[in-house]
Amino acid sequence: MTRKKYRFKRKADMAEADTYAQVEVTWIDPMSDSSWLEIKEFLKMKPATCKTTGRLYTRKDSCTYIFGDWSSDKEGNIDTVGNVTVIPNSLIKEIKVKK
Repeated sequence: MTRKKYRFKRKADMAEADTYAQVEVTWIDPMSDSSWLEIKEFLKMKPATCKTTGRLYTRKDSCTYIFGDWSSDKEGNIDTVGNVTVIPNSLIKEIKVKK
């Protein structure tokens, strides 16, 4: 299996955020409901297929870490990130690198 590249070499004129691949992650979200349900309604429930887009920061500790917003210092290095999502790798169906 070929390992995909999600981080790129930083060039002189690049901001740090631009070294992280822009991705679209398709993943399965477990479904829950805290109300009382008839068994037939309960058995109709299915997990949701979700999509998350952003920059892939890393895949480690059985999770994928994605951020959508960031602030940078004067040198273009990331100070803080926002709009973050952590997805267990076992729930990920596909990761597409956006061009």
